[in-house]
Amino acid sequence: RQKQHELESHLLAIHRMHPYFGYLRMTVALRREGIRVNHKKVYRLMKQLGICSVIRKKRRFFGKQASVVNPNRLQRQFKADTPRTKLVTDITYIRAGEQFVYLSV
Repeated sequence: RQKQHELESHLLAIHRMHPYFGYLRMTVALRREGIRVNHKKVYRLMKQLGICSVIRKKRRFFGKQASVVNPNRLQRQFKADTPRTKLVTDITYIRAGEQFVYLSV
């Protein structure tokens, strides 16, 4: 009984630090602390104690839209006949106040 009470206190302590741990991650955390216990027992104890993992919000990916590739207009001919006729930059937008100005060639 003492051993189970100690295990319950460990479960509660881990849950306070990591509320998003389910029973499998909780089992791994207990093993890291040196407590070897079956995952089914952890599941049963978590149910008894009312501990359930907090489900985290899913994050959407922002890379779904294909990036725009501008054509190579210089074709590696960097020498210009007159100054300021061939200007090159590696950014596609410039901040102008509160907004961004997008450059297109």
